[in-house]
Amino acid sequence: SLFQIDNKGNHLLVHEESSINVPAIAAAHVIKRYIAQAADELSFEVGDIVSVIDMPPKELTSWWRGKHGFQ
Repeated sequence: SLFQIDNKGNHLLVHEESSINVPAIAAAHVIKRYIAQAADELSFEVGDIVSVIDMPPKELTSWWRGKHGFQ
């Protein structure tokens, strides 16, 4: 099994078939609280770390894809 550590140092068991294993290309430090507005969005608090897995060109979209915990 694979483990991932969340932003509070907790070990999380990760299922190998899950998209959580997509490698991160960057990490983002959250400076503004955000509450998800749709099923494909993430909520996070100031100080959280989000693993960025896709940064499309900004001409295509203003959104990045990322992982936060198991989301």
